[in-house]
Amino acid sequence: MNNTTLNLALLSSLLFGGCAIGPDYVRPDVAVPETFVHQDTNKTAEMHLNKEWWKSFQDPSLNRAVDEALAANYDLQASRASVEAVLGKFDQAKSYLYPQINANASLDRKGVENASTGGYMLREGVTSTYAGSLSLATYEIDLFGKVRRANEAARAALLSSEYASQTLRLSIASNVAASYMKLASLQGQIDLAKENVVLCGDIVKFHEIKYKHGVIAETALLQSLSELESAKATLSGLEASKIAEEAIYNLLLGRNPVSVKTSALNSITLPDIPAALPANILHQRPDIAAAEQNLIAANAQIGVARAAYFPSIKLTGMLGIQSLELSNFLTNPARLWEIAPSISVPLFSAGRIEGEIKSAEADRNQTLATYKKSIVNAFNDTNNALGQTVKTKEQVNYQNGRSQAIQKALMQSKLRYNVGTITYSDMLIVQQQWLQAAQQLLVAKQNSLIATVSLYKALGGGWSEEQTPPLPNLLPSGR
Repeated sequence: MNNTTLNLALLSSLLFGGCAIGPDYVRPDVAVPETFVHQDTNKTAEMHLNKEWWKSFQDPSLNRAVDEALAANYDLQASRASVEAVLGKFDQAKSYLYPQINANASLDRKGVENASTGGYMLREGVTSTYAGSLSLATYEIDLFGKVRRANEAARAALLSSEYASQTLRLSIASNVAASYMKLASLQGQIDLAKENVVLCGDIVKFHEIKYKHGVIAETALLQSLSELESAKATLSGLEASKIAEEAIYNLLLGRNPVSVKTSALNSITLPDIPAALPANILHQRPDIAAAEQNLIAANAQIGVARAAYFPSIKLTGMLGIQSLELSNFLTNPARLWEIAPSISVPLFSAGRIEGEIKSAEADRNQTLATYKKSIVNAFNDTNNALGQTVKTKEQVNYQNGRSQAIQKALMQSKLRYNVGTITYSDMLIVQQQWLQAAQQLLVAKQNSLIATVSLYKALGGGWSEEQTPPLPNLLPSGR
């Protein structure tokens, strides 16, 4: 055998390879609706969501908050690190497709003294041995596709991890936007609640004067005092809610506790979303993509398990040189080579291999059910978000009509008070009702904005595969 024997053996091992055993992945058929329930089916729309969907609310403060969260959120940082860890495992898995070659060099110096008196057939003096070699680590020739199936599973796991990170990114952006809306609403409600406390205080003062002069009974005074304490309790509860929401908001942005300032709720634009949405819009959801990659990985593991029934052919080898003199080591060394193929054939496993196959098939079936559930969940999630968006907009319209009606009544009551047809207390009561209506209108607007955020999230938030970094190829050169 000449010096190219090992190289030819390595090349032939790379060219060997039949079809990978185990089932090839085929996307399962899942019944999906063509349209959603809570939408106008008489309209059609091409839906292309911007991946920076939060900018559609046209609020610079919200834009900065989401950008800060996506850069500093600790859960997202941990998720990106997790993707890097899975990427490292993928690099390891693909490395087994190729031979592992190591370079070795050694110098062995041996000295012998008093060989004539105590030694036997020993050479007096110092002997040096120089050696260098290239060694082939144990390499499995993938005739039956076991390594390729393992690599397929590792690649799918990497994609699943990446899509899961994109899902978390979408969730964080949605949570920041929703929390921002709540804080803006709470601040508006707090301002109205403070006005209500002042009005209730004015009513109490007015009733105290009347009670002292015997115009009203003590019951009326006590009722106004009760309303004042209730208004103070409402204000305190709103301030407590704002403190709690600020803690959630600051954690999402990865920062220590600070007082949060938002734009006024009425200044935040409520974006228009087409009334008719095609069901295939859910192809943009990264969680569905992650579930499918998990299914691909589980399907590939069946092939890995079945490969245990087939022979395993492994190859080790060495090509090197050796010399007793350094000069000869470079010019005319002794040449050494070794090739050691081995084969392992399973004869009796006492049901171990069959059990591994059954386990892999069960895992695939379980993952398949999870994948189908993720699709059904996505449609229900989106349909619910569409319905909530429609109904919360209706509530805004109703509350707006109520607020306008009571505002008109307030204007009339002020005119009537000025001409003396009603008392000051009666006018203040109408004004208090207007403040309560304005507060409920704020809550309705908050719910409508948050419902729109939820709809963006349900639709995948404009996510697309373009956001996913390109996968490393299968070449040994790396990523």
